Formats: sequence, structure tokens, C-alpha cells
Amino acid sequence: MFNKIVLATDLSPAWNEVIACAGEFKALGASEIILTHVITVLFLGGLEGSIKAEARPKLEAQKAGLEAQGFKVSIEMPTGLPAQSLNEVARCCGADLIVVGSHGRSLWREAVLGCFTCAAVHHAQHPTLLLNVALKKGLPEGYCRLQASQLLRHVLFPTDFSTTSERAGDFLTRLVPRGISEVTVLNALDVPGGEAYPPGFQEMAEAKARASLESLAESLRQAGVSQVNSRFDPGHPLPAILRVLESQDISLIVMGTQGKGFIQELFLGSVAHNVSRLAACPVLLITPAGRT
Repeated sequence: MFNKIVLATDLSPAWNEVIACAGEFKALGASEIILTHVITVLFLGGLEGSIKAEARPKLEAQKAGLEAQGFKVSIEMPTGLPAQSLNEVARCCGADLIVVGSHGRSLWREAVLGCFTCAAVHHAQHPTLLLNVALKKGLPEGYCRLQASQLLRHVLFPTDFSTTSERAGDFLTRLVPRGISEVTVLNALDVPGGEAYPPGFQEMAEAKARASLESLAESLRQAGVSQVNSRFDPGHPLPAILRVLESQDISLIVMGTQGKGFIQELFLGSVAHNVSRLAACPVLLITPAGRT
């Protein structure tokens, strides 16, 4: 599935927590990790060598931590913009997944999402796993303290039945044999009103959405998921997703990065990006087929 992954470390202490949780990536099929630290200094002035020399010991320590968990590990230190650099490393190394972290609900996290994670998601050419590195309380250092344990325990799959959502659903189905226990399938139908639409249009759209939702749920049951919940929520997708996160113990969100809204390019900004900002659990974003 995701045999080879690019792990985009910024060498902060938070990334030591990601390393401690790396064993969870095995649930996704990972056996090889390209530990990647992007040098983002715009005007190096001949400092690239010293910057890389300073980063090397930290990378080697993280590499050792990953190898101790049974992974084959290599190190990459590209120079440039994060999104383009990660895409290039993934392309050159034949990676299946890019893993990026974000650092809690804070103004600093907003800055990180603006300059790194958001850019990585917008320009991703590979499936991307976003990890919120806020820590669970009560666990000592060295244990997996992120909201990333038992990734496949309960998966939330928001769908608008677009081509990209179908592609995300294909990835979800391929993960089922790896041990998915429960899936909640969500469709939020945001149908505009007005005289431009014929009488009964909303009712017909809702009936079609409910039928598609149940068909998808049944296909997941046939694929081997023991518990599948289907949920229809009339309204905008983001509040609907957040309501599920508040009411259910979700371990992973799987969703496409672009939907079939009236302005498709806004879907990423208004839904997938905001889910990535607000969700405490990991978010697996599947890119449109044309990007890979």
C-alpha cells in the first residue's frame, strides 16, 4: 500500500514524538522511510554546508530511532521550497506517501500551516498524511504520545461522490485488509436554493445522495469492514465533519483534496485544509489522479 514514505522532519523536539510513533505507519504498509529535512533558507550565502552539517547529527539520531523500529531508512536534505522539494524527493525515490506534521492549535501553528503544511497540501503530487503533534497527557517520553495510535481503528470517510472522492475511497478499500475495524461514511449535501432550481430539486438531490451513501457503505461491508456507519448531514461539509469528530472517537480521516463544488479550487481551502487545521487525529489526503 504505502510501502515507501517521505517523512518530512523539521528537527524540532515535536518530531522526536513523531519518530516514537513511527511504528504506527506499519499499519499503512510502510517498511521504508526517506527521512527528509528541507533547507529553506532563501539566501544561503555559502552557508548551506554548515547548515547541513548542523542538521546531520539530529537526522542520524532520528534515523537510528526509526531503524530500531524495523524500518529501512535513508536521509535526504534538499534545498528549496518545502512543497516542491518534498514532491521531488517523493518522485525521485518512488515514494507512495508524504508525511507532514503540524504543531497544535496556536498562532505558531497557523504560521506553520501557512508556510509549510498548507503549501505541501496544495501542491502535493502524492497522498499526504498530516499529523497533529499535540501530545496526549499522562504518557512518559519515549512512548507514542500523539493522536496517531491505532490508525485504522475507526476511519472517517467524508465523500461528495466526486471523482477525487472515489479515488480516496479506492485507497480506503485497499487499507481494509490491513485491519480497519470501523468506518463512518459521511456525506454533507450543500445544495443552494433559489428560483434557478426546479421544485423538488433538493429532495431529489437528497434522495440520490442517501442512496449513494448506502451503496458505498455496503461496498465497504463487502470489502470486509465489520462495522460501517453511514451518516447524511444536510449542510456545509466542514461543520458536518467537525460534528462527527466531536461525537465519535475517530482515529483517522481519509478524504480527497478537491471536491465537485461550484468552485472546485475552493474545496481544498474551505474543507480539506480546515479539517487539517482543526482535527486532532491524523488526516490522510488523497490527491486527484492527474497530479501523480
